[in-house]
Amino acid sequence: MFGGFPFEFFEGGSSGFPGFANEQHESPKTVENTRYYEILGIDKNVTTQDVLKAYRNLARTKHPDKGGDPKEFAELTQAKEVLSDPEKRKVYDTHGEEGINKGMSGSDEGMSIFDLLSGKVGGRKEGPKRCEDMNYELKVSLEDIYHGITKKLAVNRTRNCVECNGTGGSKVEVCIECKGRGMIKRLIQLGPGMYSQSAGPCEECRGQGKSIDPKFRCKSCKGARIIQEKKIIEIIVDKGTPNHHKQNFHSEGDEEPGLLAGDLVVMIIEKEHAIFKRKKSDLIITKSITLKEALTGYRFILKHLDGDKIIESIPGEIIKPGDIRTVEELGMPIMRTPYKFGNLFISFEVEFPKPKTLSKNSKKSLIKLLPGEKPNPQGKIIKALVFDKSHITENNTTIHNDYQEDDDDDEEGHGQRVQCSGIIF
Repeated sequence: MFGGFPFEFFEGGSSGFPGFANEQHESPKTVENTRYYEILGIDKNVTTQDVLKAYRNLARTKHPDKGGDPKEFAELTQAKEVLSDPEKRKVYDTHGEEGINKGMSGSDEGMSIFDLLSGKVGGRKEGPKRCEDMNYELKVSLEDIYHGITKKLAVNRTRNCVECNGTGGSKVEVCIECKGRGMIKRLIQLGPGMYSQSAGPCEECRGQGKSIDPKFRCKSCKGARIIQEKKIIEIIVDKGTPNHHKQNFHSEGDEEPGLLAGDLVVMIIEKEHAIFKRKKSDLIITKSITLKEALTGYRFILKHLDGDKIIESIPGEIIKPGDIRTVEELGMPIMRTPYKFGNLFISFEVEFPKPKTLSKNSKKSLIKLLPGEKPNPQGKIIKALVFDKSHITENNTTIHNDYQEDDDDDEEGHGQRVQCSGIIF
């Protein structure tokens, strides 16, 4: 009657759509979702903070700098990254490592034929509303980012009152003034016989739509339904953490009745350093050396983030002002692979001798040593002076004023204008 089955992708027991549940033809696969927990040596019901603590304890012995195997440490870091993220952890618990590798979402579930027919392919259900996230900037020195550090942050947040379970009292009634709507309409007289209508929060119930008899108000929150709470959050700054890197602490923000708790989002802010400039995993410094060092070679002690380092030039090289040299693997550790490092770049400035500090004998020696012959032109000798702004000639004669008028005409488009690109004036 219909000329054949219209959905060819259903034939052979395969839907042709990822995530389509085909319970009749496919047997459920066993999901491997315990290995990451075993690597960290933790149970499945631990908190995010427990995951981070377990990682930090293991990293002290398994880090390649401590003689650990780089491959094992990489697996340890991967386990921590997945299990410390609530969304990724949900994917791992449901779909295992395969779900992580495929980039699945925690809300990806099997879809039925009714979802496909109604156009809900890839659609997601809207979850419950949450409070707004709390944002905090944590300023950390470059030294602490280099070595890694744990910081403690005191967070002041709102929580549902435990005593009244967020109701505000033992006897809650609908507000008589607004009839539970939380908003009331008011008439405002603008003039004789002229009125304007406006809506605003009910003053009686403060826009909540409910009222509580003072006799039955909660003694803990005094009818506010929420209380102020102070909690200490432990923030682990990994080695090589990028500037402006964000850490999300699930449900550690404010909480209100009827709303899920928001997240605490901590942004790592790198403090300005006196010596180093940072570019991702590389470090940059400016080093001033004497003309003698530029010509004959340099050697200096660099106060590095990892202790003093002796830096010296390649034999025979000559440094010009603005030259840049690279010192490999003397930059920042790379986050998540902290046994690898970026590079250090040195930008050189050459200090020349001050005027009239070289003796005649020194000049004669330099003339003999340095390449190039001193020219000896014939004729009148004119001395060049050191530039000063007072040397600029100012002239207000009629001739110059005429030229100024011509310049004005040129600006109006009657002539071709030539601009000077000099930097002295």
